[in-house]
Amino acid sequence: MDARQRRNVRAVLACIPALWILSPLAGFRQEPPPLSSGPLSFDAARAHRMIREFVTQYPKRVFGSFESRHSTGYLQEKLESLGYELEYAQFNGRIAGRQKVGRNVLGYKSGDSDEIIALVAHYDTASTTVQGSMKNGSGVGVLLEIARILASEPADRSILIVFSDGGEWGMLGAADLAAGYAVRGRIAAVLTLDGVAVGDLASLSLEETGLLRGFTPPWYRMLARSAAAQQGLPVLSASGFEEHIARTFYMPRSDQGPFLNSGIAAVNLGSRSADRNRERAVFHSPMDTIDNLETAGIEKFGLAAERIVRSLDALPAIPQESMDSFRLWRELYLGPKTVLALHGLIILPPLLCLFYCLRNHRRRLNPAAIARELLAFTATYIPFLFIYFLIGLFRVLRKLPVYPLYPATAKDPVLCSPSWGPVAGIAGIAAVVAGLCILFYMYPLRDHPKPDFNVSKPVLICVMLIAAVLALFHNSYWAVSFLTLPCWIWGLTGPGDGWNKRLRHWAWIAAAGIPYFIVPWFLAARNGIDTSLVWYQVLALNTGLFSAAGYFLAAATAALGIRFLTIQLHQTG
Repeated sequence: MDARQRRNVRAVLACIPALWILSPLAGFRQEPPPLSSGPLSFDAARAHRMIREFVTQYPKRVFGSFESRHSTGYLQEKLESLGYELEYAQFNGRIAGRQKVGRNVLGYKSGDSDEIIALVAHYDTASTTVQGSMKNGSGVGVLLEIARILASEPADRSILIVFSDGGEWGMLGAADLAAGYAVRGRIAAVLTLDGVAVGDLASLSLEETGLLRGFTPPWYRMLARSAAAQQGLPVLSASGFEEHIARTFYMPRSDQGPFLNSGIAAVNLGSRSADRNRERAVFHSPMDTIDNLETAGIEKFGLAAERIVRSLDALPAIPQESMDSFRLWRELYLGPKTVLALHGLIILPPLLCLFYCLRNHRRRLNPAAIARELLAFTATYIPFLFIYFLIGLFRVLRKLPVYPLYPATAKDPVLCSPSWGPVAGIAGIAAVVAGLCILFYMYPLRDHPKPDFNVSKPVLICVMLIAAVLALFHNSYWAVSFLTLPCWIWGLTGPGDGWNKRLRHWAWIAAAGIPYFIVPWFLAARNGIDTSLVWYQVLALNTGLFSAAGYFLAAATAALGIRFLTIQLHQTG
């Protein structure tokens, strides 16, 4: 491209961020639905006693264990004494390759309407903890107290109390309920509780991310925020960049995830401690005991939960809103069509680059030259494909632990002590395949003319546009997170005539991959994965938490980056 063409592409590049900055002008304000103004009855001292009783009698409620199953008798007794119709739901899950059986405990109370409000708290613990008071004995005790309050009062909607199992292993119980509950079509809204943080509370928090898809609709987000804010604590809720990252991966940490995936409005109420270091140390550790919980914190959490439930029950009708609206800040949202249009702008610069490349060099684009570059890209892409299929092979050979969707839960020995042997084996075989691909590509072409930069570049831009469009349909947030810089930088990178120029171009091409390093490390820190990030990614691919489509798109982008680096060595003619 000449200087004028580059200026045109840069002008388009400058316009896109400007449109993103101006996008709030196309937004809409979501007013919170009316809240219930009735008195609250939550008894924190009673809830604290039930938490203590439950976690001390059943301190090791690990999914599939005898003690976990035994603890459901306690929950059954409580619900039956309150007059709820009791039901058990059993389901299977594979933990480190071993089949386990879980059990949900459900209590049902009919209301004036067939619509159901479901209240959920998981009762199982991580294998690394004792008592699991914060995670999630506290949610169990709070839910038992709310169940007691609702049992003695008439309700406009029916109430479903759920103590779910397998919450620490990818929300297994909630997923089973969302997929298999006989009358799940009647569930209008779900509130999950997980859980009361240690010591004094600094804030309440809402988690609104669906499992692989879905997000809490605006009306419910605003209702929950408004109701929780009445306790005088800040209410943390995703917006802006934080929500963008959450929607990039759709990796929830609480039971609302599977319900949102099924299209049911859901939100999780959680909390943050004033002492974050202590909270991190207690999380999934033997220190997570009842002595860390304060009655004052339980009270604020319980009152917020009760207000949300009462407000849901008092609504004249449950709103039917899209889960795809994006929250910019406070009450300001962007609609789904606006979001998709803004995300789609990322392909405009490479489209313009492709137009100029074709106009300037169309005479060089003969079938043989195009086929050569496509063959080179394929040879670069194949080793990445082998990595994915090798992970599947190692799973079949039982060299990798098998989990249902989510890898081992945080602080589990499987995550903290990675098996580097299988990882090294996968990397080694992929390296051999890469070497063979290079030989099979280069040997037949050794007597052919040298490849032409001005042919290779438009071919690669075409492949990049195809990958970008597929990514926008797969998950437009993922596309923006990982493909924006490649789309904007690689198309503008000219030929490397001279080593100084090549080095500068290589630096720019490599810089486009920065999100591939920053975002995973951000997630690793958020989930306490630390140095086991590579191992976690292998397990996530092995279980399906990271989808095949997402991996193939990421691998295609990586292969494109390698090819853009390589063609800097091509002649320009």
